[in-house]
Amino acid sequence: MQITLNIKDAPASKFEYKGCRPSKSQPEATFDGTNPFVDLHLDFPVRFGKYVMGHTPYMMAIKGLRDSSKDGNSDNIGKKIDFNNMRLGQLNYFYDRTDEIKTIIRLYGGKNKQLFKKRVGDFLRSDQGSSLKPQDVNASLYQFVSFVFAPFVHYEEIKDVVNLFSRLTAKLPQEPLNRFMENIISTGFLYTLQGSCLKLYPEIYSAEMPMRPVLYLDLIDGYEKAKMAARISTKDFQTYKDLYKDMVEVFSKQLILVAGINNIFHRGCSDSFLPLSGKALSSLDKFGSKPLTEKFKYLDDCWYLLEKEVVDAGVRNAIAHNNVEYNEVTQEIDYYPGGGNIQPVAGEIIYFLDFMRMILVLFREVHNLHHLIKCLFYYEYLIRKKE
Repeated sequence: MQITLNIKDAPASKFEYKGCRPSKSQPEATFDGTNPFVDLHLDFPVRFGKYVMGHTPYMMAIKGLRDSSKDGNSDNIGKKIDFNNMRLGQLNYFYDRTDEIKTIIRLYGGKNKQLFKKRVGDFLRSDQGSSLKPQDVNASLYQFVSFVFAPFVHYEEIKDVVNLFSRLTAKLPQEPLNRFMENIISTGFLYTLQGSCLKLYPEIYSAEMPMRPVLYLDLIDGYEKAKMAARISTKDFQTYKDLYKDMVEVFSKQLILVAGINNIFHRGCSDSFLPLSGKALSSLDKFGSKPLTEKFKYLDDCWYLLEKEVVDAGVRNAIAHNNVEYNEVTQEIDYYPGGGNIQPVAGEIIYFLDFMRMILVLFREVHNLHHLIKCLFYYEYLIRKKE
């Protein structure tokens, strides 16, 4: 008996039989809609709707790349697939070592820095030296983080952030910059914020399964939310909603650093904000207490390019106040930014796939600004302390 799946005319396909025949008791159309059938795939979004034989998740992923490509160049599509396979390979490797990654990050916050550097060296297979100077311990930390989370981030963006801040440091007046540093160091704000960033990293690998098809969306030119009727072949929304909320909180605190540096650059003092409607904020503390959506307006002509769309305040507020409903079948998230009232209010919808992409995009922004924290620590250790 031999059954062959013929895909030479892909995406169309057909079965060929030798030494056997389909059961006469079965309908001719195997998938006629009476029994819903969906091809599942961990690495690509899954299309729901009328079943079309041969339209597997992989074949539809290739079609999505072709349809979104501006030039339709098959070589470029092949390069994108190769790039995606490389990231998935990295993901497979690091996910299997998630417990080890968590342990190393936890060791950084402990007292035994020598053990931390040894574990980093063993993981990276690169001797980290014996120096326990804070700048050298930090060098090991950021080398580790950059290596382990490479599948999720954009290296060129990080390099641009570091280069931009390095150039900016040379232009900033040193006295107000040092006062700013004294404030965020003596209060413990910079150390606490660094710790908050590091707590998020292991959670990204905990979300590894739904992140796999989300990484594919990077390859789609001009991808837009809710334009793709696709779903994820794994866990539900409830598992990850708090991760988004926590990440928004960290990002909001990171903006305090961005604002302080921006104020020094434009007005020579980290607490000096541009007056809005005749009034100006009196300090960074006042800025820190503002809601995230308001903070952006105080960052006038900002030195750091911030995309306001990186955070969906409506989704975040709905999650924070438990005004969300999730349909596991359709993977639609109904959220109510103005919910909590007795009277029904209009809600909005986002797909789980898009929600996970929001987490990925925000993580990249948090990671980029985490490298700003790294730069500020280096300024503290190598320049201000020496002075």
